[in-house]
Amino acid sequence: MFSVSIEQGAPVIRGANPFSSKMVWLPAAALCALAMPFGWTGLFAPVIWLALVAIENARGWKKALSFVIAGLLMLVVNSGVIPGNDHIALLAPYSDDVGNQIYASFRPAKAVIALTLVLFMLMRPQPLKRADLPVMAIAIAVPVIAGAFLLGGSVKLTATIALAALINLAVVCIAEEGFFRWVLQRGLETGLSQWKMWKWIVAVAVAALFTTLHTGWAVSPALLALVGIAGLGYALVWTLRGSFWACVFTHWGVNLFHMTLLKYPF
Repeated sequence: MFSVSIEQGAPVIRGANPFSSKMVWLPAAALCALAMPFGWTGLFAPVIWLALVAIENARGWKKALSFVIAGLLMLVVNSGVIPGNDHIALLAPYSDDVGNQIYASFRPAKAVIALTLVLFMLMRPQPLKRADLPVMAIAIAVPVIAGAFLLGGSVKLTATIALAALINLAVVCIAEEGFFRWVLQRGLETGLSQWKMWKWIVAVAVAALFTTLHTGWAVSPALLALVGIAGLGYALVWTLRGSFWACVFTHWGVNLFHMTLLKYPF
């Protein structure tokens, strides 16, 4: 079912064959169960799954169209136009001395996207390799160190923050990296693969979009600058390493240090 090849000196595992009928429809049927906890939002899980499968199975313009459909589905689900996407809070929020809060909560839309992606990655593994770690470490360290200078320190760890960090990994980072890296950045790179230098322009463009879509959360120029630095780091991890999980854990590493060591937000 899987093949092993050597790329840039490291083994890469990927599906050797297109998804079989059973591999397509059984997971899609199982994902329909997400409608029970998440309502109308959950019904989009099997549709997103089928779009992700289509990316891997299709060729040429059909593959390009599959990237577009998968991206649009994720955007629509996360846009808030689907009923039942209010925050689900698991604990009371943490509040600092000046009223900034960290919430142990999530939106059903991102949970649905994340669960679909996790199932997909079980079928098409993206292994985390030793060579990924130095690139990840740099991409985490740069925005965290910059944040220490721009925002200042605020060491904190409570049950709410610990749970918020786990939710951030399992829901937010997987869902966002699934859209920005696995679909958007990979799709643009695939479409422009004949022009090698375009992958660097794609990385900058996707990082700019990532920053733009976080302007509602980044409440100051300093924090927006940090979002831009972090977003560029995530994009470059993908460009240099091509690993979904390397991007996810890089994203989480930055968010984890931000939540536990820096002022949040500023």
